[in-house]
Order: sequence, then C-alpha cells, then structure tokens
Amino acid sequence: MKFPDCLNHRPVKSLSIRTTVSLLTILLFYLVPAFPSVLAQDSTKITYGIEMDTLTKQRFIDRYENVFMTKVPTRHMFKIGISQYYQPIQFSLIDDKLLNNSSLTFGYELKLLPAFSIALSAHLPFYSAAIPEKYVLKNVVYDAQLRWFFDMKKRIKKGQSANNFSGNYLAINYTLPGTHVVWENEPTIGIKAGFQRRLLNSGFVDYAFALQQRSLNFRYGLLYFWQFSTQISYGYAFGDWKKSRKRPLCDVLLCDENIRRQWKYKIPEVTLGYHLYRVRLGVAYEQKIKSSPFALNFQYDMSITKGYSYTKGPSKYMAYDTYASDNTKEISQFLTFQPRYYFLQKKDQLAGRGGNGLSGLYTGLNNELNLYIGKHNTLYDILYKRNTLYIGALIGFQQRLFRHGYLDFNTSYNFKHEFRQSHNSTGLRGNLGLGFAF
Repeated sequence: MKFPDCLNHRPVKSLSIRTTVSLLTILLFYLVPAFPSVLAQDSTKITYGIEMDTLTKQRFIDRYENVFMTKVPTRHMFKIGISQYYQPIQFSLIDDKLLNNSSLTFGYELKLLPAFSIALSAHLPFYSAAIPEKYVLKNVVYDAQLRWFFDMKKRIKKGQSANNFSGNYLAINYTLPGTHVVWENEPTIGIKAGFQRRLLNSGFVDYAFALQQRSLNFRYGLLYFWQFSTQISYGYAFGDWKKSRKRPLCDVLLCDENIRRQWKYKIPEVTLGYHLYRVRLGVAYEQKIKSSPFALNFQYDMSITKGYSYTKGPSKYMAYDTYASDNTKEISQFLTFQPRYYFLQKKDQLAGRGGNGLSGLYTGLNNELNLYIGKHNTLYDILYKRNTLYIGALIGFQQRLFRHGYLDFNTSYNFKHEFRQSHNSTGLRGNLGLGFAF
C-alpha cells in the first residue's frame, strides 16, 4: 500500500557544527548589547545639572519712570495751572464763584544743586464778574521757596532718578500779598513738606502741607499766629528737558476699564489758623445704567468757614463800598444730581481707544440745591439764610487716573432761583474734582 507523498517521511540533513556555531555568534552579537538596557529599567539613575544662562541681563523700563519722568534731567521748569493755595482774605461762601476757592497760578523753578531749588509763583484767585477787579488784584499772592529734595542725591546715586524736580521736599517760604487790604493781610514766612511730580512730557502736580507764621517779627510770641493748610497745584509745564517719544496715555490713564459704579472722594482742603478756619470736603457716587453710555452722578460738597472774609452786602451797611471785611461763621452745602451721557464712548470702543467705563467727555443736566447759613459781623449782627436751586445744561470731562485716582471738571449754564427772596437769574457755574476713586 502506498501512502500519500505528504505522509512520506524524508530524512532531513542535520546542520553541521560549523553552521550552528556561526548562527549562535550572530544571535549573541545582536542580543548582548540589549541586556544592559533591559536590566537598567529596574535601576534608573537621574542626574541633575545647572547650566549657566547665556542671555545678558535686561532692564525693563518701569511704568513709574514713564509717567513721572524721573530719569529725565531738568534744570528749568515753567508752570501754568490751577492751585488751591493760601489766599490772604477769603471771599464769603455766600458769593457764587465760577471756580470756588481756586487760583490761576504761574510759576518758575530753577535747580541750583541736585538737592536744592528755588521756586517762584504767583496765584491769582478766580472770582465772579460781580466782584470788582480791585479786590482780585489786591489778593494776588507771590510766593518764594527754597526747596530741599532730601532724598534726591541718594536716588541719583542708586540710578533711580536724574537731576530734576520729581521728588519729595522740605521748604522754607515767604509769601507776599498784592496789597495790604486790611491789617491782618500781611506777608508770611513758613515751612512746607510736600512732593512734586512731572506728568509725562508736559504736566506737573505739587502737593504740600504748609505751616505759616503771619507775624514776621513774632510780636505776639513764638507760639501764636501760626496757620496750617494743605496746598495743591497742577497743570501744564515746560522747560529745558528733552521731550521723550510719545508714551501711551494708558500708562497714566485707566483706559480699558470696565467700571459700572464708583465712589469719588475729593482731596480735602484744610486751613487752620488764627484768623481763618476752613474745611472743604466732597464725595460723589456714580452709577452706570447697564452697558449704555448713560450714568447717574450723585454728589455732596460741604464748606465750613470761620474767620475774616469779604462780604457783599447792602451799601447802607458799608461806609465806602459794597464789600467789607467781616468776621464770619458760615456753612455751605451742595446737593447735586447729574444724569450724564458719555457721548464718545461707543466711538472710542469701536476705535479700540477705551472700555465700557466712566471716563471721557460727557454732557447732561445739572441739578444743584445749595443750602447756606452764615453769621456776618458787620455794623449789625446779620444772619443770612439762603436756599438756591440751579438747573441747567452741563458739559464736562472725567478721567480715571492710574488705579484709584480721578479728575472731573464740568461747567454748566444754569437757571438760578433763590427761594427766600424769590429772585431768579442765570449764569455759569463750574465744578472741579481731583481725588481718589474706588
């Protein structure tokens, strides 16, 4: 019987010893190098090392330097702006002034040494048109100061500042009123502690605490006739510095804010002296209406004065004029409500220049109620009470500064109604607020 070929067993030739050895050699050649890596998986070693950085150190320009120009050398500086400054005789709060208690200031400052400068300035008070010019000119104040920037040399040595006017200072000063209107309107000497900063290429701000002596020869004693006050000036500045390239305004302005509401507190003004006590405070709250460019602004301002002031009264009480220097005690309060429309906000958003906040040009309606009460010691002891309503068209500008600062200026043309006297009139009013916002 024959079996199929597939079942037939054919003898296979066995491999020779030489061939077998050759195959084992080739197999070992490929496998042996792999054994250490396989075994190493159970005993992995991690090593650490430090590589030296090959990049050179880089210094990034601080935003502080950009805004306050601390690295720009300056020897001469001219200043034009607005000041809330020492005034020899205050006008009564009963007078309606365009810019209450503010002066137009002109100044010049010269750096003598890195730590010392001489600052000269003149301050012309703002008054309404109803006040005779002679009273304005008599109240111009001229001020001379020798300033010591006590940390300037140290900052220059550390490379934190150049020789300029942006710094903290102590000063001795001399003030000279334009004319001796009354006996207490005399030159003064004093000391000041304050700080001054340049703002970008063409701005400045100067804030100080002042202690003034109203008797140059101390005829009433060393401890008498001192007056303490807060003083601020700000505005436009120009001088011998090299203007830097244009900095983005968003270094100083809060541009891309999305603010729906804010509280605003004016920098308080305080004067405490022998002939004058005065405090001025202001607070406001502003609420945006959803995401629209409309907002509601509520504001409260209060002024308290005790001391000598110019008072306008009936001519029969005045010997030679309608104005006289009276010893007054008075308080004036303003309750203000302003619906505002920031009319450029949408346009600025589309152009990428602003956010959905409470900054920019605005228009609206001014509504103010003034509550005044004062006691004036003229030839007769007269008590004034006056409630006045102001309603009119409003235009203004508001801007957030840095993170918690603000500037708000507006003017309005109002219909004015005095309730007690049933007297109506029209005229301009102004409001200036500089302070802190949260």
